[in-house]
Amino acid sequence: MSESNHARIVQRLGDSHEDRILKILDELEARIAAIVLAAPTRKSQLHDLAYALQSRAQIEAAFRQTFLTVADEIIREYDDVAGSLATMFESYGATFQVTPQILSGLKGVSFQGFQDIASRFADELANELYQNTLTGRSVSDSIYNMRQKINGVYMESDKAEVNRLVDIAQAGGAGAEEAVETLHRVYATDRTGNNMRRYASQMVHDSLMQFDASLNVAAGKEIGADRWKYYGSVIRDSRDWCKRHAGKTYTEQEIIELWDGNAWGGKMPGNPFIVRGGYNCRHHWRPVFSDEQNNA
Repeated sequence: MSESNHARIVQRLGDSHEDRILKILDELEARIAAIVLAAPTRKSQLHDLAYALQSRAQIEAAFRQTFLTVADEIIREYDDVAGSLATMFESYGATFQVTPQILSGLKGVSFQGFQDIASRFADELANELYQNTLTGRSVSDSIYNMRQKINGVYMESDKAEVNRLVDIAQAGGAGAEEAVETLHRVYATDRTGNNMRRYASQMVHDSLMQFDASLNVAAGKEIGADRWKYYGSVIRDSRDWCKRHAGKTYTEQEIIELWDGNAWGGKMPGNPFIVRGGYNCRHHWRPVFSDEQNNA
């Protein structure tokens, strides 16, 4: 299996994971709305602070039973990445061993990232429900704002026109950009940059890619690699770092020096072998195998 085949397997898995994690946000959104709808009201306004306080546990349970359950399921599929990586190494005449303890540890690190997102937004939603109850806000306004914290411009809505625009935005292609602009301008869905959907989408991608990168580097160290290749497709919006280095090979020291000596938008703090080009990067480091060097 070539490097490009492995990259395609990781990419397909990542696309599947993103689709599943974003779909479960719709279910989470409905669960949160149901919690608010069940609150005692006075003239359609929230007023029962005791209910608001006890709802924190319900909100946390909703996150566990939807978002975190799916996160756990997709992380279990990271074994497919390990298998694909082993096959790629074998195609270059190299083998490596990764213990179950290492795999479990890496999966645990990945799951922690999803837990952090769930904890943050469950806390925000619980606080908002309490504050809305304290100030006597209407049920409809509370549901609207709490939905918006989860999915932003993609949130479910009772308004037929918003639903139509959401469908266009989600489908992508012609008209998607105009639909999103209308959702911002007309329907005041202006918090899309700070909703759970954004962070969940980034986490599901970066978690998988960093798991792959960690295994790649650990396996490369195990076989004694002294040079590393940066590979992956270069597209229109690829970062300059990726455009400059894709397809090239470097020693570990050269990579560290290049990393430390450059700055660019989207660069993440951390190990350059793991974070690569930064947030949402689709590029990989892999060892240059002895067979390649011998045939060079």
